[in-house]
Amino acid sequence: MYESFRARPCVSPRMTRKPVVAIVHTLFSLMLSVCISCASRADASAPCPVVEMSAVADTQAESSKAVTLNDTTTILISRTPLVATGDITGASARASQAENQWVVDLTVTDDAAKRVHDFTQQHVGRKLAVVVDGKAHGGTPRIAGAVVSNSYEIDGLTRADAERLANAIAKGCRR
Repeated sequence: MYESFRARPCVSPRMTRKPVVAIVHTLFSLMLSVCISCASRADASAPCPVVEMSAVADTQAESSKAVTLNDTTTILISRTPLVATGDITGASARASQAENQWVVDLTVTDDAAKRVHDFTQQHVGRKLAVVVDGKAHGGTPRIAGAVVSNSYEIDGLTRADAERLANAIAKGCRR
């Protein structure tokens, strides 16, 4: 039964082994290709931005944290964001209608959009904040009604900040 599997190869076992040089060459090639792929990533050393959409808190509590608003005042937001960087599926930067200001348009997952919808439907009159790297952008708008979109914008950015944020997210920078 299956004689071909039992047959001895016509080459000696010593001849079928790869020479040490071939093994070293293969390992070196793998290491080189890994290093090249790491170096070719744009801004590989730049950290991913932390993006959050959270409810503005009324009072200091364990469930809240402080963030800066417009570089002058501090506000409190919920520690548990409605939307986080990992929920964002797309981003693009564009010039705003306001002079020297830029906007980042974000698209989020359906789950994140549902969280925002449910929260805004139940909390009309409260405020939301969009925070990037610990700084609130675009003020703290009051919730007028349920938000039904999966697209949001972050305004009040410089061109450099808007492009950095959009490029990092568009290139797969997720937390």
